[in-house]
Amino acid sequence: MTDEHLMKAAQDLIYLLSCAVNNTKPDSERCAAMEPEDLYGLAEYHGVASAAAHALERTAELPRAFDQAKKKAIRKLALFDIERAKILDALEQNGVWYMPLKGIILKDLYPKTAMREMNDNDILCDESKAETVRGIMEELGYTCDLYGMFHHDVYSKPPTLEFEMHRALFREDTSPLLSRYYSGIKDRLLPDDGKRFGCHMCDADFYIYLLCHMFKHYSNAGTGLRSLLDVYVFTRERYAALDRDYLSKELEKLKLTEFEENIRGLAHDVFSRKELSESQRGMLGYLLASGSDGAWGIMEHNSLLRKMGGDSSNKRRYLLKRVFISGESLQKQYPFFYRHKALYPLLFLYRPVKGAVTHPKGIIDEVKKVIRFKKSEE
Repeated sequence: MTDEHLMKAAQDLIYLLSCAVNNTKPDSERCAAMEPEDLYGLAEYHGVASAAAHALERTAELPRAFDQAKKKAIRKLALFDIERAKILDALEQNGVWYMPLKGIILKDLYPKTAMREMNDNDILCDESKAETVRGIMEELGYTCDLYGMFHHDVYSKPPTLEFEMHRALFREDTSPLLSRYYSGIKDRLLPDDGKRFGCHMCDADFYIYLLCHMFKHYSNAGTGLRSLLDVYVFTRERYAALDRDYLSKELEKLKLTEFEENIRGLAHDVFSRKELSESQRGMLGYLLASGSDGAWGIMEHNSLLRKMGGDSSNKRRYLLKRVFISGESLQKQYPFFYRHKALYPLLFLYRPVKGAVTHPKGIIDEVKKVIRFKKSEE
C-alpha cells in the first residue's frame, strides 16, 4: 500500500469508526468511493474491522471480508460469554475472588457489543489460588504452556478461545511503578451484586487502569485505533460523573496526567471529526503505525530508548545490563540459574551458545543497533 493509499484508508477508517460509535449513518457516496481491500487491511491491523462493518452495512451490502469479520466477532463474543460464565461460576464455587478486565467491560459501552473485537478475555484472580485456577481451567478443557512464568497464565482451548488469568495487573520488571501501584488492588475493589467472590473497580479506577494498560503498550510497541476508540467510548459515557479530584491525584502518582489529557483530547477530536493540532496529528500517526498489537520497529526503538535511560550516550551501561542479567529478568528468562545462583557463571557460556543456535545473528545485530541508536528527539 502506497503512502497515498494508506492515508486515504486511514481517513476512511476513522470516518467509519466515528459513524459506528456515534450511531450515525455514513454518507453512501463516500463509502462507494472507498477501496475495500486497503480499508479492510488497515481495519484488521487495528482490530476494528467489525466496528467498521457495522457502519458500512448501513449504506450498502458489505464486502465479503467485512461481512466475515462482523460474523466472526459476533460468534466469538457469544463463545466467550458462554465460556466466561462457566469459568466465573467455577471460581465462585471454589472461593477464588476474581475480576473481569478490559474488553469484557468495555464492550457493553459500545452501541453494539460485537463492535468491540476481542482476541482473548482477561480476568484478574486471587494470586494465592493460582493452582486452584489452573485446576478449574484444565477441568474445562484448557491448557497452559507457560504456567507460572509471567504475571498472567494464558489458557487456550481449540479452535479459538483464549483466557488470560492474571495473577497481577502489571509486571514488576517491566512496569515497576504500575506494579507497585496495583500491588494491593484487592483492597480497592467493590463486590459484584449477588456474588460472593466477584469484584469490580469503581468507574474512576477502571478509567485509570484503562489508561495504565494503554500507556504500557503505547510506550513499548505502540497501540492502535482500538485503544483510542475505547478511551472515546468510555469517556463519552462515564467521564462527566468521575470524581475529578481523585482522578487527578491518582494520575499524578502514576505520572500519567499529561498522557491522560492528550489521549482523551485526541480520542474526542478524532472520533468527533474535529480539526487536529500538529501534535495531535503526530500522536495519531504513531497510533496508526502501531496497530492493535504494536509494531516491532516501534518496540525495538522504545525499548532501547527506555533501557538507555532516554539517552543514547548510555550505550555501555545498557550493554553491561544485557550481559549481566539479574533480578526478575533472570528469574523469568533463566529460572534454573535463578534457583542455582552458584552456577551463575555458567550462564555466560550458556547464553551465547543458545543464541548461536536459536538466533545466530541476534547478539551481533543487537550490539550494532545500540551503536547506531539515535534518540528520536534528535
